[in-house]
Amino acid sequence: MAASAAADDIAELAITSLPLDTWFRPFHLRQYGGFWLLEEFLMAAPAIHSVFKLRPSDVLLASFPKCGTTWLKALAFATRNRAEHPPRDPDHPLRRGNPHDVVKYLEVAFGQPMGDSGAGDVFAALPSPRVLATHLPCSLLPRRMTAEESDCRIVYICRDPKDALVSSWFFAKKGAAAIALTLARADKDMDMQQQPPPPYTFEEAFELFCDGICVSGPQWRHVLGYWEMSRKRPEKVLFLRYEEMLRDP
Repeated sequence: MAASAAADDIAELAITSLPLDTWFRPFHLRQYGGFWLLEEFLMAAPAIHSVFKLRPSDVLLASFPKCGTTWLKALAFATRNRAEHPPRDPDHPLRRGNPHDVVKYLEVAFGQPMGDSGAGDVFAALPSPRVLATHLPCSLLPRRMTAEESDCRIVYICRDPKDALVSSWFFAKKGAAAIALTLARADKDMDMQQQPPPPYTFEEAFELFCDGICVSGPQWRHVLGYWEMSRKRPEKVLFLRYEEMLRDP
């Protein structure tokens, strides 16, 4: 399916009819528009297209998973709110909470049980300029965000694929352990000290990553979409490299 067609047809998305992959246990990936996405992300996508109200001053932080998103969120939030929350403020929100709490993912918020209108109200209550985030590929974002005439500003951060893979692997191991602990607490017969196995071996993760079967994958296509957009709209789309930020923050 072409990228433009994918964005146009997303409102009529039938999740269960899409190709399924179950390697990323306990989550399911579905293929749509050339990408493998979490079912929860896909279920939220139609609401992002139909319910979310974009403002000209919005700033969207976009990234492939495990590529420096948390760092980018912290930097963007601190910059946006420097007047209200100076860096030395002992009550700074970033001292009390996680960057993901103050800069929310569109697809996560619209995938919550509060419903589409509830998520829409959450974003509507934010003062301008809002800082938002997404792991969605640019081809699946609403056209009002990505069109050449759009006023929406996008900041994309990319990372060396090898490092993104390793970080994703450890993240998956942590997730499997957390879920196993939750199940163990619910089942008194389970051994809470036993370390659960990872959802798949690193060798399997490597092969899947190279085949593009990973959350929001293929990684190279995800990066390419935003790179091309930054070339067409350099005044609105900023393309950052994780490694360059580390060398020269």
